Amino acid sequence: MRHLRYFVRVAGELHFGRAAERLGICQAPLSQQIRHLEDMIGVRLFDRTTRSVSLTTAGKTFLVRAQAALANIDDGLMEVQNAIGKNTGRLVIGAMYLSGHQFLPEAVRQFLRRYPNVSIDIRIMTTEEQIEAMEQDKIHVGFVRPPRNPGGFSVVKLASEGFVAVLAEDNPLAAKPKLKLADLRDEPFLVYTSVVGVSFQNVMFQHCRRAGFNPRIVQEVSHAIAIVAMVAAGVGVGVIPAWVSQLPYTRVVYRPLPELPKVVDLAIAWPAHNPSPFIREFVSISRDVAATAMRDGGG
Repeated sequence: MRHLRYFVRVAGELHFGRAAERLGICQAPLSQQIRHLEDMIGVRLFDRTTRSVSLTTAGKTFLVRAQAALANIDDGLMEVQNAIGKNTGRLVIGAMYLSGHQFLPEAVRQFLRRYPNVSIDIRIMTTEEQIEAMEQDKIHVGFVRPPRNPGGFSVVKLASEGFVAVLAEDNPLAAKPKLKLADLRDEPFLVYTSVVGVSFQNVMFQHCRRAGFNPRIVQEVSHAIAIVAMVAAGVGVGVIPAWVSQLPYTRVVYRPLPELPKVVDLAIAWPAHNPSPFIREFVSISRDVAATAMRDGGG
């Protein structure tokens, strides 16, 4: 089983370093185990170069069988443990609104498929509120912006995304499928207040200056959703994290701003001292859900 799990992880990452990190082992023993597996079954599963890793034809065939075998074993173990009431308990999850919309529902769905007897509680909080709640053992795991000083927490980045421009649907610029910051030169800007989203806003200001202008700010608001509401009211335009564009708002359109970097990070955090298998499993599932979403074009 260990060989199969290692193989499936490398096949999913197509990178021995990343796969080793996800498995919590060093790269050298992982490579050794994959070579051992190849020796045991008598075929080469990966084509390796100094720059890339890819599955061979045999590797692609074996991957399907390995995934099915592991799934059957895991399902059998879960059924036995659930039948005797072993997998019972409670998992309290903290989440910012954005993570609730992006990865959280699918992560919870997959977790409950494995642990149907575990009670889930989701609490919507800011990053700061989640850190405090984890310190007080009020929540077990949280979807957060990576804290500058993680302290006694384990933190793993799940995804990074960029920015979009939000415009009223009758704005002439809405006719363009993609925008440059310079296109917004003459527009009135809605921005965050000085104590909210400062790092994101600094990125936007810096790139506006590179584009040859300083934004003409007409109003400051406290949240990205408030910016969208004010744009819908015809007050101005905004530059906001791309996650907001997934929410259903009327009378506005979102346009990508590819010249801005992807610096809006989402991470999952949990107390480093808590050895709960439920937490470990939920973190692992969340990482897989996020990786799949990003690979399929979600970021």
